[in-house]
Amino acid sequence: MRGELSMHRIRRIAASATATGLLALGGIAATAAVANAGTIGSCGSSGEFAICAASGTATKPLTITVTVTASPNQEVDVNWSMGCSQGYSVAGSSGEFDATTPVTRTISHPFHQPDSCDVTVGAGLLNGSGSIHVSIGSSATAPPPPVTAIKGYDGKCVDDTGNSSANGAKVELWSCTKGAAQNWSFSGGYLKHNGKCANDSSDGGNGSKVILYTCSKAQNDLWTHKSNGEYVLKAHGSTLCLTDPKNSKTNGTQLTVSTCKNTASQHWTLP
Repeated sequence: MRGELSMHRIRRIAASATATGLLALGGIAATAAVANAGTIGSCGSSGEFAICAASGTATKPLTITVTVTASPNQEVDVNWSMGCSQGYSVAGSSGEFDATTPVTRTISHPFHQPDSCDVTVGAGLLNGSGSIHVSIGSSATAPPPPVTAIKGYDGKCVDDTGNSSANGAKVELWSCTKGAAQNWSFSGGYLKHNGKCANDSSDGGNGSKVILYTCSKAQNDLWTHKSNGEYVLKAHGSTLCLTDPKNSKTNGTQLTVSTCKNTASQHWTLP
């Protein structure tokens, strides 16, 4: 019951701060700032089931982050909302998550790089007493995309033959080794390794083999990763997916693009 009450109070604080610009409520300390980088708002509080709300305005942000710490470390509930503008367009976003401190999360905004975003974050201790601190960060520089393995059918990994950076290098299936040949990034639609892009080699459609090639912004370079794990190629009307042909478990099997069917052979993790 106390946890439920705490979450209810957090939501009420976040909603109130969003609507009225409130930065202090009772014993809750909060600060706000306007910036295009660094900390744009913070708050702190202590006591049984302590809660606090922070607000701030970010200009031209690419990323907005929320960091929550507590003493002692414990489970917290975090609730955030924001309103952003880009030119004549206005849109908002909101969300909530539970986590154990310390925790830092990137929170999504509705534009790639909005002109400004008004952000409010409420957070509270769920299970006991202590102190809590919330910090909202903003950066006009996007963090580098994570570089790590992409896992697929039977736990095999997407691999660049010989860790090559040459055009035409085969993109294949291999046992996961944590080696450099399996370090990939996915950002802006590009599935990249060693600076080259995973590419439909001949732009030939269903069954074409996947290779590395110089990134060119062509449709056979661009992918979308869906929630079901499919990497969908933009070319050919977004009907082709990165595929382990015939559900192969054999090291060295070259990957293909084949008609999307939401099968296990087309389910891949993000790097």
